[in-house]
Amino acid sequence: MKLGLQGRRAFIAGSSSGIGAAIARALAAEGAQVIVHGRNASRADSVAGDICSKGGKASTLIARLDDPVDVDRLAAAALATGPVDILINSAGAAPEVHGWFDSTMDDWRQQYQFSTLYVVQLIRALVPAMRERGWGRILNLSSAAAFKPMTLHPEYSAAKIALHAITTSLAMELGHCGVTVNTLVSGLVLTDNTLQSMRHAAQQAGFTETGAELQQRVISEVWKANIPLGRAGTVEELAAAACFLVSEPASYITGASLRVDGGASGFVAG
Repeated sequence: MKLGLQGRRAFIAGSSSGIGAAIARALAAEGAQVIVHGRNASRADSVAGDICSKGGKASTLIARLDDPVDVDRLAAAALATGPVDILINSAGAAPEVHGWFDSTMDDWRQQYQFSTLYVVQLIRALVPAMRERGWGRILNLSSAAAFKPMTLHPEYSAAKIALHAITTSLAMELGHCGVTVNTLVSGLVLTDNTLQSMRHAAQQAGFTETGAELQQRVISEVWKANIPLGRAGTVEELAAAACFLVSEPASYITGASLRVDGGASGFVAG
């Protein structure tokens, strides 16, 4: 299938590692010019360098998404590089695991800024030009945790479900002008952020193993039992879905949520 992404310019927030980095690589392989974003310059440069070494086109922008002022600066810098046709908001992790009464209001505010409010800022800054040009793609990355919240890190699940309301509302706003808005829902993917969350969850559950043994036990006892396909996903599988949703063949899809989670978000263990 030809995705029609040749020459399109894509900005991927949170693409110096994990799923975002895989999306940046996949879009570049389809001929898009990508802007790799992260808060660590060396990691962002590594992803962009890898893309360029394979014949793709990539540049980098560095900024923190938990600082609203820095997000505004990031948006201005992205626009200064040229028109942005595709905006993918892939950042938003839960680096620390809190229970309901262990977290603070600052934890909630920080999670919303890092998972939700930066998305609103980038949309407000970058999308008006898409509307004027009559073509654009916006993709927000959510999590299966939005549909199956846990007692741990409730602020993360709440921040992620908010993205779905943003997607639906914005899709209705932009439906007449050639700009689509969708949500990609990720399940268990063994990125560095996921492994960090697993370690925190294991400590909360009283697991005593370490390293690979701990990882395997958490996957099998805590997550894998609730995934119908019985395995973790890969960043490449998420990237393939992302490329389709921002492609020309997906031009009749907007306001949708595509769950790439092995069936986890719709599955109830009996």
